[in-house]
Amino acid sequence: MNYSLIIPIYNEGHTLQLLLNKLDKLNNNNNIEIIIIDDGSNDDTKEILNKNDLFIILNNKINSGKGASIKKGIKSANNQNIILIDGDLEIDIDQIPRLIKKYEKSDKDVLTGIRWNKNSNIKLEINALGNFFINSLFNVLYRTNLNDVLCCVKILNTNLLKSLDIQSNGFSIEIETTAKLLLRNRTIEEANINYIRRSSYQGKKLKISDGWIIAWVLIKFKLFK
Repeated sequence: MNYSLIIPIYNEGHTLQLLLNKLDKLNNNNNIEIIIIDDGSNDDTKEILNKNDLFIILNNKINSGKGASIKKGIKSANNQNIILIDGDLEIDIDQIPRLIKKYEKSDKDVLTGIRWNKNSNIKLEINALGNFFINSLFNVLYRTNLNDVLCCVKILNTNLLKSLDIQSNGFSIEIETTAKLLLRNRTIEEANINYIRRSSYQGKKLKISDGWIIAWVLIKFKLFK
């Protein structure tokens, strides 16, 4: 199998070189096409990317959102399968070969990551509680038992992903993708991943307002399918 790795980034200049180094190592050892989408960054992200000629670099002229960036990457994907992952290094790129092996051994349609499970201790922080609320609401509405519906890591067939006709331009792309897969009776396997969550001071971009949009999207696709 071959893969197109799609990575949206926005203002990640402080960690971008480390990301590129990890991607270079990944590129040397696997049959992976790497597509990075700069979502209108206004730091030194663009300058750093311009010095790299190993990967496919796409640019949004203005900040258009994570979903818009991923959709642009999907259109440029040439390989059989797609890997989606954020470029902020909260989830280490070094885990991708292990996830690919698990996907190729699986009899499920999609592999998604688990940053934590339902038995994890949830810290009393807004983002963690928001994740718990969204995940619980999703499981109730879609009659599933998933652990982490907002995880950014997914591996699935390229044609399958393109057929979903994703509409979300923001963070709600995670929920829309999973909802549409389940509404088509596609099967999902979860895999544990190492995750180090950043604070807003360190560059975390998900806001409380995004949480309400995500909640509406998961309700909308269930009730108005």
